Amino acid sequence: MKRRNIIIIAVIAVFVLLVAARIVQTVKAKKGVVSSAALPVEVITIAPQDYDETLPLSGTVMAENQAEVPAKVPGKIIKYLFEEGDWVDKGQTVVTIDRDEIGVEFKEASLEAPISGWLTKKYFDTGAHVAPNMPPNLPLFQIANYSRVKLMVSVPESDISKVRPGQRAAVAIDAWPDQTFSGTVKKVSPTVDYLSRTAKAEIVLANPGLNLRPGMYGRAVVKVKRHPKGLVIPTTAILQREAGTQVFVVVNGKAVVRTVTVDIDMGENSSIKSGLAFGEKLIVAGQNSASDGSEVNVIGGALK
Repeated sequence: MKRRNIIIIAVIAVFVLLVAARIVQTVKAKKGVVSSAALPVEVITIAPQDYDETLPLSGTVMAENQAEVPAKVPGKIIKYLFEEGDWVDKGQTVVTIDRDEIGVEFKEASLEAPISGWLTKKYFDTGAHVAPNMPPNLPLFQIANYSRVKLMVSVPESDISKVRPGQRAAVAIDAWPDQTFSGTVKKVSPTVDYLSRTAKAEIVLANPGLNLRPGMYGRAVVKVKRHPKGLVIPTTAILQREAGTQVFVVVNGKAVVRTVTVDIDMGENSSIKSGLAFGEKLIVAGQNSASDGSEVNVIGGALK
């Protein structure tokens, strides 16, 4: 009888263990379903950040100091005394002209360099007849000193109030794609072209290696204002939807939509004017698949 009771107890124990194991497997399976249903996302914690408001501009490189010298008397060019690329000191004769004015005896006229620099362009050949204001109104030669150069840019009318002398600029030149040159805004034209609705501005750059040549194309990014402790987020986190400009934050394990107002689009990052607060967990990866209220599984990012 005693042995029979032991067998019964053993059978009951085994049954209980099997049932318990089944319950554990069921719970684990249910947990697995929930985990796989949650959207994996990466987040960052929004914190105050200083940033620079910038303005992109583009234009053409010119020598900071250059001059074009026209014919001052009619006559035939006798000779250019320098070749293109030669250095010419201020006051040196560059070209001589055989004057052929009626009533004037032969007299050789000479034109001097008004500044020191390189002879960058001869507009006529020896023997050519020239005269003041003769069409097509070309000068005889151009002298340029490009040890310092300026990038001539056009500032849109809507941005003129942002640009002031003394502002720093980072300049990229197509001819030197691996380098960034530092420049400074020197002047902004007081007038606006009524056709293009732009104003001319000069950004000066040092050119110690003479790598920058007049005529090159350049793009400048001007630092127009420093913003302390702004709310800045990655631009890729922002979604443009029918309901407006939106982002997603994580609240209690769920994606919550926020409609935001972008203040400045700076390319890689954007400053936010309204719709977000410091300390919120912003979804920066996975937001394209999120919907308001969907469960999320944070798999990466800053969770401070």
